Amino acid sequence: MAAFGHKTGIVVPPEAIQTLGGGKRPPVDVNLNGYEYRNTVGVMGGQSMISVSAVIRKATGLTSWDPIGVTLTLNDAP
Repeated sequence: MAAFGHKTGIVVPPEAIQTLGGGKRPPVDVNLNGYEYRNTVGVMGGQSMISVSAVIRKATGLTSWDPIGVTLTLNDAP
C-alpha cells in the first residue's frame, strides 16, 4: 500500500486493468490479506488505484507501506 498525503491506496498496474476487462475504472471485489470489500478503481496522479480507507486499515491492522496480498475480481453486479 502507498500513502499519498492523507490517502492510502493500492496501485493497480495497467496490465491488471486490461486483464479485468471492465474499462479504465472497473468495479471490483477486493481481497486484501483476506479482508474482502467492493470498490471501484480510480485514477490519481495518472495511476490506477484502489483506495484503502481508515476503516479498512483498522480492520486489517495494515498501515502504509506494509507488504500485502491483493486479489481483484471484476464485479459487474448492479
